[in-house]
Amino acid sequence: MARIITLTTDFGLTDEYVGVMKGVILTRAPAAAVIDLSHAIERQNIRQAAWLIKSAYRFFPEGTIHVVVVDPGVGSKRRLILLLADGHLFLAPDNGVLGLVLEPDCFQAAYELQCEHYYLTPVSSTFHGRDILAPVAAQLAAGLEPAAAGPAISRQTLEMVAKGAVKTDRGRGSITGEIIGRDHFGNLRTNIEADSLRKLYGKDASTARVSVKGKTIIGVQDAYDAEAPGEILAIIGSRGFLEIAVNRGDAARILDAVTGDTVTVDRSKT
Repeated sequence: MARIITLTTDFGLTDEYVGVMKGVILTRAPAAAVIDLSHAIERQNIRQAAWLIKSAYRFFPEGTIHVVVVDPGVGSKRRLILLLADGHLFLAPDNGVLGLVLEPDCFQAAYELQCEHYYLTPVSSTFHGRDILAPVAAQLAAGLEPAAAGPAISRQTLEMVAKGAVKTDRGRGSITGEIIGRDHFGNLRTNIEADSLRKLYGKDASTARVSVKGKTIIGVQDAYDAEAPGEILAIIGSRGFLEIAVNRGDAARILDAVTGDTVTVDRSKT
């Protein structure tokens, strides 16, 4: 069966960057199936890419190779790494972009890329995605053993990315988290997990009161049309986290909310 390689970058699609990475991969591994996860990561937004790859990788078969190129430090002395976690392979700069898949129960191994004989030459100091990560991904798809990519490195030495603090007060029935980003529709993503809400409120979160940017929302809904068009609501998104949305509208714009804004959930007094 053909190996799957996913690509996640902040390159956009205006330039040739994504296309030439695919060309490099398919030249070396013509049977590979190359899947675009996203090329619309905000420029140099490591945290956004980290959340995306954490949320997406588990929907692919074990053995999938995930290439993540959000690399503000390209050309510097930062490491390029191969991470094995939860049965998947990840290639990326060691800048925290893989930090959210580094849970201890998922981590298997990590290697610093030092297999120069597989790189394109000469290596551009500004495009390691094309000259290093893409060819190594192709070699892995063609059967290269991960340990041949370079020396093993410990989990503790890898860069992490801030998930944002989530504080739970079971006595008061409250959770405080933050906005971690927005999607294409303007829905505001938080770092408050659905499981955390269920532990406090059970299956019925209609008594939950969600507060964000001075706005209070009563109840966590199951669908966007639980509120009238233009109304703000709280909902569990497809990633399994609490989101703030507007039915047929743009919550990020309407609330003027940004990454890092506080979101609080507690019990409604009504």
